[in-house]
Amino acid sequence: MAGNISSLGIGSGVLTADVIDQLRAADESAIIKPIDRNIELNTKKQEAFSLLSSLMTTFKSSTSALSDDTIFDNKEVNVSGDAEVSVLPGVNIDSFSLETVSLATKDVTKFGSFADRDKTSVALGTGTLTINDIEIEYNSSMKLEDLAQAITDAGGDSFSASILQTGENAFDLIVSSKETGAANALTITDTSALLKPELLEPADPITNPSGFEKVQTASDAEFKYDGIKITRPSNTISDLIVGVDITLKKEGDISNVNVNLKKDTIVDEVQMFVDGYNELLSKLNDLSLADVETGEEGIFSNESFIKSISREMSSMLSSMTVGGKSLTGLGHETTNVAGDPVTHYVFDLSRDGRLSFNSSNLESMLDDDPESLRGFFSGTTDADGVHTPGLFDMMDEKLLGYTGSGKMFSNFETSLETAAKNLSQSRIDSIKSLDMRYATMSSRFAAYDSMISQINAQFASLQMMINDQSK
Repeated sequence: MAGNISSLGIGSGVLTADVIDQLRAADESAIIKPIDRNIELNTKKQEAFSLLSSLMTTFKSSTSALSDDTIFDNKEVNVSGDAEVSVLPGVNIDSFSLETVSLATKDVTKFGSFADRDKTSVALGTGTLTINDIEIEYNSSMKLEDLAQAITDAGGDSFSASILQTGENAFDLIVSSKETGAANALTITDTSALLKPELLEPADPITNPSGFEKVQTASDAEFKYDGIKITRPSNTISDLIVGVDITLKKEGDISNVNVNLKKDTIVDEVQMFVDGYNELLSKLNDLSLADVETGEEGIFSNESFIKSISREMSSMLSSMTVGGKSLTGLGHETTNVAGDPVTHYVFDLSRDGRLSFNSSNLESMLDDDPESLRGFFSGTTDADGVHTPGLFDMMDEKLLGYTGSGKMFSNFETSLETAAKNLSQSRIDSIKSLDMRYATMSSRFAAYDSMISQINAQFASLQMMINDQSK
């Protein structure tokens, strides 16, 4: 302001720019600074509420997970043997035994050895090699690798050929089925009898050890499931029990398979629920603190909505019940040495509102009666499709009232954002008002200063006249 009226006060020596600046500073202190403090407070509230909202969302995600009964469908498989077994969630099976009598095999045939793979012709003329009902044409210009490629091309999904170098000058044509099982056995016939004799001359351990021979005959897997003899064309079996995949690995193997509820998944999720609750409660207490003795106050100490949340959360743990039992009343009973019943509680709520969790007691309940615990957590559905909510169903619904679209958290956040906009506009309006006031004041000061300057000039002339007359 002083920069715009730098000559102000020359006439009067009283109505200076410094006076206007001081008045302006006093008004800004009384009008603008309180608005700035409220803007700063609103910003801190928005930041604090953003964290609070994030904690509430995390907490709700745990109640949502525990309200979904599929968490009780996860299984873990323990196998005491070489077989591999996997079980899909929800499969109702406990344990079984597997005895692998014989593994399923492919059909493998080895032709007689050739001295090279790409120089010597394999045939005396043009002819046909038949594998099962598929005909493969050959001719006198074909080399061993050409014949292998022709067999592979004709075999499609049924069989293929490859060349193995079994010695320094020994290359063997190997034909094998692509799948295991007796149904995939191969019958090989040189229909035209024009392939060179060394390829088809039968193997003899003494006279022709590297001759033509059936190395392995295709066969089905044979195994026993709980003592029941079963055959399958593959060592990987997925059609014995729906949702159970079995892979046989070793002949003579006896594998005992135990399928149990995957307790770790449930225990970990419950621990996340407890941690989420305690973190949310701690933050609520910090933000809504109003300690009369120390004078400490949280940023939401005067917000009844924020202060009510912690009361609602604590009440939720103790007042919501399923079958007359609350979360803090959940436990299992044993008897002591005197024969008296003893309850081992899963959860405990301390005086300061913190929730603690005994995972061992939960695991014991999961071992004893997982279905009962499933109903307590996630609810039950009767034959008519009527669902009775579980405890975490009800909690999740309660929290949805806070975190859902257009619900309490969303509305409170909107109110903070609206307040921020109003404060910002109020600051702009107040500065404009002060600018107008002091622009007017500067004009008036300038006019007054000019008048005083004229009076001072007239007085100075008069004073000079008086002084002259006095001489």
